[in-house]
Amino acid sequence: MKKVVLFLTFHLLLTSKGISQDDDRKGFTSINLGVSIPTGNYGSTDFNNSEAGYATTGLVIDYTFGHKISKNLGVSAILRSQANGVDVGVYAQGLANYLGASNPSESTSVRVKSSVYSLGGLLAGIYGTFPIANKLSFEPRAMVGFSAATLPSMTTEAFESGTKLTTFIQEQASTVAFSYIIGTGVKLNVSKRICVLLNLDFYAAKAKWENVQVIGIGHITGTTEIRYFDYNHNFGTVNISTGLGFRF
Repeated sequence: MKKVVLFLTFHLLLTSKGISQDDDRKGFTSINLGVSIPTGNYGSTDFNNSEAGYATTGLVIDYTFGHKISKNLGVSAILRSQANGVDVGVYAQGLANYLGASNPSESTSVRVKSSVYSLGGLLAGIYGTFPIANKLSFEPRAMVGFSAATLPSMTTEAFESGTKLTTFIQEQASTVAFSYIIGTGVKLNVSKRICVLLNLDFYAAKAKWENVQVIGIGHITGTTEIRYFDYNHNFGTVNISTGLGFRF
């Protein structure tokens, strides 16, 4: 009987220790999905702003990894992808107003078709974890890295009294840009293995595309001309996302 009691006591101690370790897990991974809201020049629709991006609200998805190295500090990495459309209607109207400024009959019109901006890459950095309630923690973070930035392809057609005058076709271009994320969030541990996250962050990158091909077609004159341009864009988006994580 004494041996049985000793065995059960020893087993209980081991089990209690294991539970304690489970409740103090050091890391997590999560998949998050949300909205990407353009800010600054990236989201500007001012035709007089040469750096206006006309970007619209889009989607963001990421895979996040975090591991604590002390009680309130950890290292993190994120693999992120986001896409933002182009407000072609506002851009076309601004261009039509510019081209038809001296045309009192207002017969100038512009039609624009465009693909989307995309930004995505791998970033790493640090995060803090501060308990604010039972199983709930506040977790700010800062990360740097590199992202692939895509300039959308765009076709612009100009019309005068219904007659097509010109077409400009800009090719899609990609480059790699330095990027960073500054954000915060809350994490709720719903079980020993599962957590739910709510994130708010600012994702930014400065991209430059060189020798982007633009084809110009004059429909009245029957001419075609190919030129190459350099473009710069400062990506900046506020991202709100939520996700499901696995604790380890």
